[in-house]
Amino acid sequence: MDNIAYIGYKPAQIGFGEATLATGGTLAPFTAVVDIAVAVIPFIIAAINRGKPNPNDWQGWNALDSQMGFPIGTNVTGWIIKDGDSIQNEALNILQYIRAYGTNNVLTYNSHWNKTITAQDLANKLRRGGYENEANQLLTQATSPQIVQNVQQTIQKSNFLLYAGIALGLILIFKKK
Repeated sequence: MDNIAYIGYKPAQIGFGEATLATGGTLAPFTAVVDIAVAVIPFIIAAINRGKPNPNDWQGWNALDSQMGFPIGTNVTGWIIKDGDSIQNEALNILQYIRAYGTNNVLTYNSHWNKTITAQDLANKLRRGGYENEANQLLTQATSPQIVQNVQQTIQKSNFLLYAGIALGLILIFKKK
């Protein structure tokens, strides 16, 4: 490690910074101002970005729900119900959440909001955020299995009633004889 020529070695800085080193310190007052401005840039950028929409907000929703004692899905439901500064960002976060966790925590009754979110509510939010195709796909997926299941249940009930009626008729016919 005595050899300082290895990759990753950065010699110690002397003076205020790169601008001061580049001029050899002859323009110290001017270069000090430049050094300070360069050093402050990351803080300025962080201050500008603070409060801006974040496409990764959804990653903390379940933990926040648990921490606050809310049913899982309360935060995503709140984002569906309410509109904030950026509907596009909200829709993106909601879309990422349902891609990661599905819609079971979303398309259900939420006791915190005292509201049931429907597939239509969710699709409306996605559409307003500019996700038209995803909204249509969600509606297709949400309604198709429900319709098929409802039709199957109706047929099963009808078949049961038909067979029960036939059995009852046969019993009555054979009892009379």
